[in-house]
Amino acid sequence: MTRAIRKKAIRCILPGMIFLGATAPAVSQSQPEVSARDRRAIRAEITPELRLAVRRGLSQMVRLQQKTKSFKSEDYPVAANALMGMALLAGGYTDKTGPRNYVAGLKLNTATLLEYQKKNGFIDVVDSRMYGYGFASLYLALGYGMSASPDTRIRAALGRAIKLIERAQGKEGGWDYLPAGTGALTNKSTNGDTSITVCQTMALRAARNLGISVDAGVVDNAKRYIQRAQLNDGGFAYRIGRGSVKDYSEFPRSSAGVCILYSLGDYSSVKIRKGIVYLEKNYRKLNNFPHYAHYYCAQAMFQVGGRSWKDYFGWVNKQLLKYQRQDGSWKAGLMERSVAVRTAMALNLHHVPYRILPIHER
Repeated sequence: MTRAIRKKAIRCILPGMIFLGATAPAVSQSQPEVSARDRRAIRAEITPELRLAVRRGLSQMVRLQQKTKSFKSEDYPVAANALMGMALLAGGYTDKTGPRNYVAGLKLNTATLLEYQKKNGFIDVVDSRMYGYGFASLYLALGYGMSASPDTRIRAALGRAIKLIERAQGKEGGWDYLPAGTGALTNKSTNGDTSITVCQTMALRAARNLGISVDAGVVDNAKRYIQRAQLNDGGFAYRIGRGSVKDYSEFPRSSAGVCILYSLGDYSSVKIRKGIVYLEKNYRKLNNFPHYAHYYCAQAMFQVGGRSWKDYFGWVNKQLLKYQRQDGSWKAGLMERSVAVRTAMALNLHHVPYRILPIHER
């Protein structure tokens, strides 16, 4: 992160709406000053220990990218490229600004994802499916919006990607591992998957922030899906509909569920308040997907702010610092086998207090 961008990150919050075709730098020059309390909070959160962990993590991601030819030999190469790109953007780096190896890494992330995109808009390789696809679409939207000289190829690719997300929505309003209605692969009767749905709704929100048209019917169906997926304890089911497991909540997908509500414009309903209470009760517990879970929980708790965010980030930051390995990567969760994906998710979480990405704003 450059010194100038760091100062601006402390001084102002990025605009939540980035309009299509804007050529100004990502940092707004006209945003109101944040309060003295928020400035103190930012300084308290972005500690020397956190900055060192981020530098070590980003350096390891660049090394992994070079070693694996942009993660081609890694599990989930689409997700790895997208999440690495978002981590660099979240640190204030772009395709034009930052250390040479970071800029080169960011450009390679983008070029690799564009190479993977098929004619119908789907971005997929080595069974990445809609999971990686949602991250890729979100990254393309953020990268395009934050570039000082937006690339029309990215805009065109993003347009195709968003149209596919709209077509891929299942009958129940969610998304599954494969696009709904794609021949023998799956069909429109699919019930959807909360952990996959979150990737798509966040990409739709980012695209809409750019001024790209998003089908209102798709948004409404997604709202109905996630509202039905919420259980009595405030957590969220894995799937809904006939034959689906709907009798218990789990923290990782419940973190995703709260982020779905936020991305669809729900900031104060009874459902989102219940979801936040569930997260506050459960975030300290062990789970099988800790990096995935806290990647989303951090974004949700940041939106809550106040004591809830302060307590949560104080706890999760200590956990991240504790489990970073000597080479800069993060130790595996019980079911998180991709070192690139979990390291990139940890870096994105560590960057939330920088308040640079539009998805890291209140």
